[in-house]
Amino acid sequence: MSCRQCGESIIEFDSTQGNSVCTNCGTVIEENTIVSEVTFGESASGAAVLQGSYVAADKGRAAIGSYRRQNALESREKTIAEGRQRIQSIATALRLSERFMEAAQRYFNLAIANNFLQGRKTQNVVAACLYVVCRMEKTSHMLIDFSDILQTNVFTLGSTFLKLVRELHLNLPLVDPSLYISRFAAMLEFGDKTHAVAADAMRLVQRMDRDWIQTGRRPAGICGACLLIAARMHNFRRTQREIIQVVKIAEITLRKRLDEFKETPSGNLSVSDFQNLWLEEACDPPAFKRARKKHKDVTDEDEETEKEKEQKLKIESQSTQTKEEKASQDSSETEENEEENLAAEMNEYLHGEQLLGLAKDMNVKDIDEEVENWSDIDDDEIRNVILDDEEVKVKTEVWTENNKEYLEQLEAKRKREELNQQLGINTKTHRKRRKKSTKPTTPAQTVVEAAKQMLNTKKVSKKINYAVLESLFEDNGSADNKEMVIKAEKLSQPHVVEEFSKEESKEDVIREIVEEETLPLPNALQKAQDIQDDYEEDYDDNPLVSHISGDEYWSDGDGEVDEW
Repeated sequence: MSCRQCGESIIEFDSTQGNSVCTNCGTVIEENTIVSEVTFGESASGAAVLQGSYVAADKGRAAIGSYRRQNALESREKTIAEGRQRIQSIATALRLSERFMEAAQRYFNLAIANNFLQGRKTQNVVAACLYVVCRMEKTSHMLIDFSDILQTNVFTLGSTFLKLVRELHLNLPLVDPSLYISRFAAMLEFGDKTHAVAADAMRLVQRMDRDWIQTGRRPAGICGACLLIAARMHNFRRTQREIIQVVKIAEITLRKRLDEFKETPSGNLSVSDFQNLWLEEACDPPAFKRARKKHKDVTDEDEETEKEKEQKLKIESQSTQTKEEKASQDSSETEENEEENLAAEMNEYLHGEQLLGLAKDMNVKDIDEEVENWSDIDDDEIRNVILDDEEVKVKTEVWTENNKEYLEQLEAKRKREELNQQLGINTKTHRKRRKKSTKPTTPAQTVVEAAKQMLNTKKVSKKINYAVLESLFEDNGSADNKEMVIKAEKLSQPHVVEEFSKEESKEDVIREIVEEETLPLPNALQKAQDIQDDYEEDYDDNPLVSHISGDEYWSDGDGEVDEW
């Protein structure tokens, strides 16, 4: 150390006052320094005693006496203090040392700085921090151990652990299953051979790692399979259920690890060979084997389908060739001798399959009766198809039981029909026949033809004189001294047209109404009176405008009605 004023390096130290003074210029370089060195004292019995106490870097000030409120801790400090207490309680339960607590406290402070505690339980974050330290130090503690102490779901705890590792950007080493072998072996109580069983289990773990069975798998399943095999190697009858209770895995996981090790070359060795030999070759990963097997199965199926297609093509080509050859032979024979071909065709027709099929159809009943008398059946398959009397009876009972409801409904329907026949009630429903279409087959060429077709196919109203309507479409068919009076009821009803001359008497009108509409005489008289009243109101020699059904028509006295 040198003086900042004169640059001399001759400095005088006074440890009692804690000062440092330059002897050349007298400048005080340091004052009131605190020496943090370990000092020892002597107790009354003469033993050496360490003086002072350990104060951690994160320890806050004490809050005692009446100044408790003034020195109250802040919220952040309260969270840190609560986390420290939880870390100490969990570490004590798992028998972790002080340095594990300090390392976990540092990770906990980083989590607070990154606001990782918001929305999460403090105990889960504390357990995740302690598990991170255990993974860094490669201890034999598992995440399920923290779950048992906290009485929480291990999957929730694992999710918090993974998110903490991602948030703090930590690179944790892979879990080595050999770390847990000694712990689980002690729990299985092998006695004096615990060390030997653990050693063989460690060798099995290394073999599985060599054969790509350990990679990507949880360590508990690997440890359980290795301990079970090692126990059998030393004549310990440990069941799979006992291994599952200690290792805490599923039975299917343990069985799957055993099957994967069985497919390796090391799994086929004897106990002595496995303990003395080490195979240098490594197997393919189980996932690779499954993918290759699946691909092979698909390839075999494709090859089979291709072979079947080739066989079908060969058969089709052979059949086409034989057909062509036969056709050429037939054509040549036809050219040589037509009479022989005709005779052959007649014979083929007479003895052909069609006539034989007709004969078979005619004799179906006889054949069915003769089936029961067949005694020369030698084919086992046909013999198995035909049922004996006992089997027919059993099958009939089964069918009757399965269709019991349907048979009851059918019997009830039959009884109901018999009762209706006795009472003379006809319950048969006649099927409605579709009316023949009256639409014209050919389209109309003009408007007149369309109107005629409409009148022929559909009668609009009984109150319309269709004879007069047909005369409208005739050429120059309007008579002299006649007027057309058009009447309409409402917009939704068709127009009513009546025709009569001024000289026509009331009796003629009544007679015409009675003949055409077959009305009683009082009704005919009333209708004639209504027609005459309407005619007297509407008829005039001068042009008029009449409002009928919302439309306007006018007549100029020439016998025709024009639209306004």
